[in-house]
Amino acid sequence: MQKIRWGIMGTGRIAGIFCDMLKELEQAEIYAVASRSVEKASAFGGKYHAVKCYGSYEELVADTQVDIIYVATPIACHYDNVKLCLNGGKHVLCEKAFTQSAAEARELYALSQEKQLFLMEALWTKCQPVFRKIMEWKRDGKFGEIQAVDARFYTSATKEHRLIKNRSQGGVLFDLAIYPLMYACALLGYDPQNIHAIAVKGGDDIDIVESIQLQYANGSFAALTSGLSQERQISLYVQGTRGRLLFQEESFFQARKAVLVDWSNQPIEEFEAPFMINGYEYEAIEAMQCISQHKTQSELIPMEDTIAVLELLEQCKAKWEKNC
Repeated sequence: MQKIRWGIMGTGRIAGIFCDMLKELEQAEIYAVASRSVEKASAFGGKYHAVKCYGSYEELVADTQVDIIYVATPIACHYDNVKLCLNGGKHVLCEKAFTQSAAEARELYALSQEKQLFLMEALWTKCQPVFRKIMEWKRDGKFGEIQAVDARFYTSATKEHRLIKNRSQGGVLFDLAIYPLMYACALLGYDPQNIHAIAVKGGDDIDIVESIQLQYANGSFAALTSGLSQERQISLYVQGTRGRLLFQEESFFQARKAVLVDWSNQPIEEFEAPFMINGYEYEAIEAMQCISQHKTQSELIPMEDTIAVLELLEQCKAKWEKNC
């Protein structure tokens, strides 16, 4: 088996979680690591036995041995970082939110197509077995007509939380609300007839609580809330004319078990799939398979869906900025 040599751009918490997984995959090699200082890169790379440690992103991109780069920098940096990688001839897996605007994402997608390079947003949920099974249930009509999606994602936080302290992280909208919105769109569609959005700001003018409602032409709707809270609260409820689904004890964006029930609360179908490692392996495997098959994008996370969600996030932001 020919190994895929990974370059890691950024050495923060999420990069560590990703590399904890990547080191366990037989097909993957953590070949090079880059940070804004060689000291940080060396400390991080030493932990994961990287062959090369660079003190600049440009050096990482210039390394001809690197096959694909995982971009794990702050959201505000994604556009410039991904563009650097693509112009350097590198395949890219970029953390969510992919960019801060749909226009930036469209430009990067066009560039990847021009250069025939693989490009994917690292929205790990959409590659996981439970999410894929739920999408199968939807396609097979086991929900019937989906009428409503109710999703909540609050994380425990103080005023020292990274989203308050660092504007480059993107605020709650791009960091937390993207999960409920992604799930709602996957189930109901990416073209709601009406969007209502409000937000509360705190700290350095950062959105800390979000409420989003999507209304569709067929009468279905989604009610989505996210924010920084006293305690962690995560749930997802999907109601259909035939089947219903509830995640309450397990985070819906990293669920390992799903039970679809009828209106008598009797199981229609159950599915369980423990993670092989930590849940991030599925997006890495998908990226490597696509590269091996000379694909420029994934069918699980097509760039069209990434762009559509960014367009909705922009509309939400425009809605609540008028009232904040």
